[in-house]
Amino acid sequence: MKSITIKSLSALLLPTLFSLSMLGHTSEQKSEHKDLQWSYTGDTGPKHWGDLGAENIACKQGLNQSPVDIKRTFDARLPSIKFDYSMLIGENIVNNGHSIQINVREGGSIKLDGKEFFLKQFHYHSPSENMIDSQSFPLEAHFVHASKEGELAVVALLYKPGAPDKALDVLIKNLPMNVGDKNRLGAKDLEFLERSKKIKDYFRFNGSLTTPPCTEGVRWIVSHSQPSISRNQLNAFQKALKHPNNRPIQPINARTILR
Repeated sequence: MKSITIKSLSALLLPTLFSLSMLGHTSEQKSEHKDLQWSYTGDTGPKHWGDLGAENIACKQGLNQSPVDIKRTFDARLPSIKFDYSMLIGENIVNNGHSIQINVREGGSIKLDGKEFFLKQFHYHSPSENMIDSQSFPLEAHFVHASKEGELAVVALLYKPGAPDKALDVLIKNLPMNVGDKNRLGAKDLEFLERSKKIKDYFRFNGSLTTPPCTEGVRWIVSHSQPSISRNQLNAFQKALKHPNNRPIQPINARTILR
């Protein structure tokens, strides 16, 4: 992987503001089983998302779309990101037909660019959406955060094949197996996420939502750390998902990927 040193972070493309209703604690999370107007295959698959409605125009015309293949990166000496995941209160775990999504009522936040972003939900894609040096991963988790102003920051975690991750077992025992199903989460079901730490090693780029309406202006953080997932654990997720749910890689265009 090529790396070029730069003296400042001025190359960062600052995300634009947009409404929190585009994402999730209201619209996305509350419409878990409406008509699935888009999909990952056929006439409603990724190639056609931009034609399914005017609100999805960014899916075909956007220049800063996600996911990406992380290849050429720039060494920007990125500052640490402070994670404060404590006393998490989960709402439910949902099979919305597009992903397995865990909705979080409160308790998690990160500090990025001098402001606080609050954890709203996290969900899973198999296989991974983002790649590193054209390498795909069996599972990818997206932790979706929003600032009070409605700006979004997504922290992505890529899982590699290997030993089982005990943290995933808590979710697997609660997996809703059919579209529209949801399970309540107990007070201790998200304890495996509770931590207060800083992460220093990550990739950063400006991107978009990876599902319609593909809204841009999303801060993307892809962790260098890669937990492992066993074959049995992956099978459980894939059985619940029923189909691959990864959007194809999008062009980098004029963007820079920092590390």
